[in-house]
Amino acid sequence: MMCKKQWTRAMEIAVFVLGLVSFLFGLLSFLIVKPDGHSTNTLLGMFTGFGFGIMAVAAYKTIRQKVVSQEKLEQEKIEEEDERNIAIIRASCSVAYVAAILLFAVLIFVFMGLGYTVPSYVCLGAMYVLVAVFAVSKKVLEKKM
Repeated sequence: MMCKKQWTRAMEIAVFVLGLVSFLFGLLSFLIVKPDGHSTNTLLGMFTGFGFGIMAVAAYKTIRQKVVSQEKLEQEKIEEEDERNIAIIRASCSVAYVAAILLFAVLIFVFMGLGYTVPSYVCLGAMYVLVAVFAVSKKVLEKKM
């Protein structure tokens, strides 16, 4: 379960490398290619910002692991593995699932009303993927329990 996973050294490195690759891809693509279109500039800026954000999170987590006392880290680990907190996380994920389905449905109608068929099909596909992931994960979890 995601709520029981710990921030390991390998995870630190992987997240930092992912951020670095995204940051460098966006920055170097912008500097080398020099795109003309506004949307391409925006996309490369998003890559750069996303990469920098991921690198900042990885650096924060790494520094925090070194600075915070072991007793406090152990207490946080116990709180994360508490059954009540796990139930709260699962309930909030269920609410987020329903909200995402409703949001995709509203966006489909809005895009179709504005005459944008491709974005509405993308939203419809995303909604179907979300429902499929929910159904598969439900079956997998039912088998485990």
